[in-house]
Amino acid sequence: MQSGMNKILFVDDDPRVLDAFKRMVRLQAHEWQCQFAEGVDSAWEMILAETPDAIVSDLNMPGKSGRELLAMVRGRQETEYTPFVLLTGNNEVKNKMECLESGATDFLNKPCEFYELAARLRNALKLKEYQDTVQMQNEALETRVRERTIELESSRREVIIRLAMATELRDSETGYHILRVGLLSKLLAEELGYNDVFQDNLLLASTLHDVGKLAIPDQILRKPGKLTDEEYREMQSHCTIGADVLRSDLDTAFAMFAGISSQSNGLIEQAATIAASHHEKWDGTGYPNGLSSENIPVVGRIVAVADVYDALCSKRPYKEAMGADEALEIIKEGSGKHFDPKVSEAFVRRHEDARRIMQSYSDERMSERKSAA
Repeated sequence: MQSGMNKILFVDDDPRVLDAFKRMVRLQAHEWQCQFAEGVDSAWEMILAETPDAIVSDLNMPGKSGRELLAMVRGRQETEYTPFVLLTGNNEVKNKMECLESGATDFLNKPCEFYELAARLRNALKLKEYQDTVQMQNEALETRVRERTIELESSRREVIIRLAMATELRDSETGYHILRVGLLSKLLAEELGYNDVFQDNLLLASTLHDVGKLAIPDQILRKPGKLTDEEYREMQSHCTIGADVLRSDLDTAFAMFAGISSQSNGLIEQAATIAASHHEKWDGTGYPNGLSSENIPVVGRIVAVADVYDALCSKRPYKEAMGADEALEIIKEGSGKHFDPKVSEAFVRRHEDARRIMQSYSDERMSERKSAA
């Protein structure tokens, strides 16, 4: 088809009518490229082969009717909005209304003046061209919005990870504890049957479980020996501090930045919940609030197992790393006391996967990758 020409499909069961159309459309040869089909089946093959810009069809034909063709055209995404003009000798208003309600663009009585048909088609094609332009603009806008949303989401996640790493670097030399806790938490959520969105959000939110340690003095946080009772109480405060930081009212701060909303989001709230509850224990002997059993948020119960297991298997200023099997036994022993039995049982079932996470993302392995990069 020549550039700028519209493809028009004429459909009628009467060859004489089609011949008349062929003679008439010669006047439009400069702007229309026309096809002619004797019946709906033939027309549908042409439509599937190459989508027309407009369709003119007789309404009453033997076999499938023009109205059936209209329904087929409207039911196909590529032709959902293609201009469709129906022609008939039936002058009933009810029949016209039913066809228009079924999606016909226009309705003309036979025999029709070709100039009237041409004018109606031009108007329909101009409207379709305008609709296509609007649709293209909307699609372009949606693409830009989607790209911007992805960019903002990526930036938000990056900030969360960097904040989590800054926190962890105060408590260890590598900061990979947060990565392992996130992966272990995601593994447990998968085993417990939570969906992919929950798993991914938990992986990210769990990295902030110790953000409150930013407020703990180094002499306590990195002390090689046993903490005094007072130091231990101060260390315990990191749970409340972390939750408070993540739930702080930022309206005052954001007021200085015109047009920026301070509204929080579910991911940060989940991170705050984890920060506040990951040291609670199933039997109620944990801190900071002494919550027990299912009063502890499930995200806190999951991260508690992941956090303890990684801590047991990792070297710290005050202890050496424990073997994976030995750490597993402690998780088993803590079931129903420290840990939610369902979560600890899930961990036992997936321990080999957990072991692989610990090996693949060990401080030593990650440092080697960083050096090789």
